[in-house]
Amino acid sequence: MKKILLLLLLITISMVCHAKEPCTNKTSVRDYQFNINSQPYKFTSYLCEDKDEDDDVFLTPGILEIHGQNFNKTFKNVIGLGGYRYSMFTQWNDKHRPVFYYSIRTSEYLTEAHFPIIIKDNNVMINCIYFNKNFKNSMEFNYSYCGNLQIVEDGFGDVEVGFDKLIRDFYLEAIYYFSDFAKNKESLQYKKFDVFIGKIDGISFYRRYSSIKDYELNKYTIVIVNKEKEYRFKPEDEVYQRIVDRSGSQAIIGLDIVDSKGNIKFYNKKALSALLNKSTIKRNITSYIQYNEKTKLYNKPSNRSATDMYLVQHDSVTILDEILYKGNSLVTWYKISYNSKKHGKIIKWIKGNAFFPMSEISSD
Repeated sequence: MKKILLLLLLITISMVCHAKEPCTNKTSVRDYQFNINSQPYKFTSYLCEDKDEDDDVFLTPGILEIHGQNFNKTFKNVIGLGGYRYSMFTQWNDKHRPVFYYSIRTSEYLTEAHFPIIIKDNNVMINCIYFNKNFKNSMEFNYSYCGNLQIVEDGFGDVEVGFDKLIRDFYLEAIYYFSDFAKNKESLQYKKFDVFIGKIDGISFYRRYSSIKDYELNKYTIVIVNKEKEYRFKPEDEVYQRIVDRSGSQAIIGLDIVDSKGNIKFYNKKALSALLNKSTIKRNITSYIQYNEKTKLYNKPSNRSATDMYLVQHDSVTILDEILYKGNSLVTWYKISYNSKKHGKIIKWIKGNAFFPMSEISSD
């Protein structure tokens, strides 16, 4: 009996001594400390250069270790590098918020996403996703999505599971895609202009640029307006359009505002209306005609109401209202005010493509 017990003890010791390490060749080692639910946690992430022929998720897999009081987990196939995909654990813009960072590149744009981490019921979970798309014309498109809590488990990055499955495509890019203000026009160099980015019923969102230079640097202030007032968020705030599982303009339900301290606050339509009601700033949305042919003026948002008047490229107009095509995010008509040398101040309608550069229309 003693021999059997001794043999079992030797086998146990041998198994412990020869237990496979998660990774023997670690690179890009990063250590983080975060307090979550008032509890301290240590996160260690690294890439694993060990050759593993069975790993078909990442060309260079990564490992994430999380340690806290009565909490010790190791995740494989959650982070790593693989072709056009990249996924790592990090902190969001140095704002002391633990996130998974994910990126995927196509020929048209680069999508980046941050997934804030939740620790609940002894599980690592994610709920909201904050996206940033960079288009080929240098415009950026920020939106967020919150859905059901997803438990992050070992192997979360398996093909068509993990982060790929959570990436949403809401077909709102057209609002940004056609914005391409001429950078070599002296008449636009030092003038403010606004770019429409979305709408919830009677509340519209614009990006305000102080000059072409700020447009190139992607420096802007988010402005929300109704037909009378406007409200400007702080330039240092990060603003994301909150999206739900619907297509077109009906997908937008509000804004997520990330302040300089990393705090996130969601503003739905009611909250945005309250901000506008408190504001004392009159609506003053302006922009420039981009279409490089004559832009007809209409008495009503109807093809049958065309006038003999027209605008030309780089004419400055004040935008009073916009009409979206039902079912998607394209603007079909803008109501504008224009100061004409011949006719004075005129209020008319123009078609939505007046703010599309002709080159983009032709290339579609």
